[in-house]
Amino acid sequence: MSAIPQEVLGLRVEVVRSIRRTAALHIVGSDLQVRIPEHLGDERVAAILKQKRPWIRGKVAELKRVPPHRPKELVSGESFLYLGRHYRLKVQEGHQVGVCLSGGYLRATIRPSEQGEQREARIQQYLQSWYRSRALERLQEKSNRYAKQIGVSPAAVSVKNFRSRWGSCDKRGQVVFNWNIIKAPHSIVDYVVIHELCHLIHPNHSKDFWQVVGRHDGAYLEHRQWLKERGGRLL
Repeated sequence: MSAIPQEVLGLRVEVVRSIRRTAALHIVGSDLQVRIPEHLGDERVAAILKQKRPWIRGKVAELKRVPPHRPKELVSGESFLYLGRHYRLKVQEGHQVGVCLSGGYLRATIRPSEQGEQREARIQQYLQSWYRSRALERLQEKSNRYAKQIGVSPAAVSVKNFRSRWGSCDKRGQVVFNWNIIKAPHSIVDYVVIHELCHLIHPNHSKDFWQVVGRHDGAYLEHRQWLKERGGRLL
C-alpha cells in the first residue's frame, strides 16, 4: 500500500514523476499535483505533503473564496470560451448534427428526436468533439511554428483530456497537450506550447530550462501565473 495519501484537505493528490531535479506542488482545479523526480520514493513524497500542509491549507482557503463554478446547462445563450473569446451557444435541430463556429456563434445541431438528458448528453459530446478537433489543429500548427523557432523536432503532437496538467513531453519526444487549453487566449496557448517543446532540450524545470523558455516567451512568468490563477476555470 502506498504511503502517499489519496487526498489532502479535500484535494485529490496526483503524483507526476518525470526527469526533474526538484519537487513542486501545483493546484489545478480541485487537484493537488505533486511533480517529483522519477527516483523519489512514496515515503519521501508523503513527507513533502506533510511539510507543505500549511501552504496547502492556505491555497484551499483561497479556493473557497472563489465563487463556485456553475456547470453548464447546455442551452442557447450560454457562453463558451475559445482562444480567449466568449461565444454564445445556439442549439438548433436538424440532421447535419455536430458543432460549428459560424456567424459568431457556436451552433450545435441535434436531431429533433433527442430530448431531455439525451439531448444534453449529445450537445456535450458534440462540443467536446469540436473542441478536441480545433485543439489538435491549432496546437499542431503552433507546435510546428515554434519547433522551427526553438530548433527542436517533436516526434508527434496530440491532445488528451488531462485532469490537472496542460501538457507533457516524454523521452521519445511525444508531446501531448490538454485540449482544454484551447479555451485560453493565444498568448497562454503559445506559452504552453513553448514550455513543452523546451522540454525536448531540457527534460526538467532547471534554471537552464526557464532561460530557454524566456528566450521564446518574454512574458512567460505572467502567462504561468495566469494559468495558476485562472486555469482551473478551463477544465
